[in-house]
Amino acid sequence: MEQRDAILWLTVPFFATGIYYRFRSGRTREPIDRRKEGWVILIGLRLVAFIAAACTVALLVNPARFPWARMDLPPWVRWCGVIWFGLAVLWLIWMFRSLGLNLTDTVVTRAKATLVDGGPYRYVRNPMYTGVVMLSVGLGIGLGTWLIPVLFGLVFAFMVVRTSIEERYLIERFGDQYRDYMARTGRFFPKL
Repeated sequence: MEQRDAILWLTVPFFATGIYYRFRSGRTREPIDRRKEGWVILIGLRLVAFIAAACTVALLVNPARFPWARMDLPPWVRWCGVIWFGLAVLWLIWMFRSLGLNLTDTVVTRAKATLVDGGPYRYVRNPMYTGVVMLSVGLGIGLGTWLIPVLFGLVFAFMVVRTSIEERYLIERFGDQYRDYMARTGRFFPKL
């Protein structure tokens, strides 16, 4: 089995879990105003994420299309990237399960949202964003390319900007409970 095949197999549980929780949380039929994150982030984040995802698919299907983005890494290093990618998949599945019906694709919280501080949220306030970084590093090393981490780095940059907006809404919604949560957890990486 090649690293590329292993990555493809690992994406199955990731996408299955993500799709399940997206549909499950979407069944509330609650209108979500995505414009509250601002047009630049609303359009920019989704556009860059689409480009990053499309390049990832293209690299998975036919890596020969991107010889200019190749990194010559020994097979054992690439397998380490696959393992890291697998850990990122587990992290994100844990995040989806912990977030449950609170899941949205924007900065606005649902009407019946609760403050989630268990699972990976015990360690970081934005485990999905952390997971994006982990996935991109694992993919880049596993596929032997610098392109994926660079593109997902741009996605992460939009997420960093979006986080300050998101946290304003969470403070508005949960008040001191969220401020206390912010004091004890890191934004993207655990506090030491």
